[in-house]
Amino acid sequence: MRSLLFVLLCLGVATPQAESMPYREYDALEEYAPSVRGDMWLSGTYRLWADPGRLDWRMAGNPEDNWKLNWKFMDPPFNQTVHGGHFALDRGEELFRALNAKGRFAACLGARQGRLKGLRTGYPRYHAQLRRIVGLEEAIELCAARQGRELQNGSYDNSAVSLFLASKSQGMPIRIQVDKGPMQQAYARGRKLFHMRTGRSNMACSSCHTHRIGLKLRNVAVTTPYGDVAHFPVYRTRFQLQSLQLRFVECNLDSGTQPLRPGSSAYTDLEVFLTALSNGYPVSVPSERH
Repeated sequence: MRSLLFVLLCLGVATPQAESMPYREYDALEEYAPSVRGDMWLSGTYRLWADPGRLDWRMAGNPEDNWKLNWKFMDPPFNQTVHGGHFALDRGEELFRALNAKGRFAACLGARQGRLKGLRTGYPRYHAQLRRIVGLEEAIELCAARQGRELQNGSYDNSAVSLFLASKSQGMPIRIQVDKGPMQQAYARGRKLFHMRTGRSNMACSSCHTHRIGLKLRNVAVTTPYGDVAHFPVYRTRFQLQSLQLRFVECNLDSGTQPLRPGSSAYTDLEVFLTALSNGYPVSVPSERH
């Protein structure tokens, strides 16, 4: 049956299945390496920002060059000592300790013997009980519900807990496996979604973040998608605290696309794809962006 359908589609013959499928346009599907080092072949700038502790601050002060440092998590003027992300971090710790009074919350999230170090670096992951892949914020919502607490994915408090958990993996490299099973399938779906044009602007994520790297968009130079996920949740001076999937919502709204709910399967696939592009890059939170 599949072979017959393929032949009919090639011949241009209308079929019920073909008529029910929405029309989609895609940017050219690029090949990506599921490692931050893959940016050497995309923007060629990885060597300039591979070590966050040794950035060339002369480039940072030059509007024509600072995009090459991939420092969207440190938009100028950046002050690491205090910003809204630190207050969110305190809130996240408060919520976590209340939820984890008996150790069940951490165990539900996958922390072995209550150890939080490294937990963030392995999300998104396949959840055997749910039989689907979940991001950290979705896991927080599910595990909080088991403790009788509502922490909706995308809410400030949910993202604050996620930020606190991420801080326990500070400096540790992201390390998700996308070479087999459901995670490999999600990575492939996310890569395709990254290139799918949508909305009244008829743009895909890749329209900017792959094909216009270094060019200006609203007077801001577009940076590479590699390494970005390691800084989320991020404090946005306009939107307070923002998880990665809330960032997807914002991008959809900006491009005239109907956004999805955080935790949707499409957003999670996209998160898997982009997280894989941060494999090998250290978690760096709390971060700030304008």
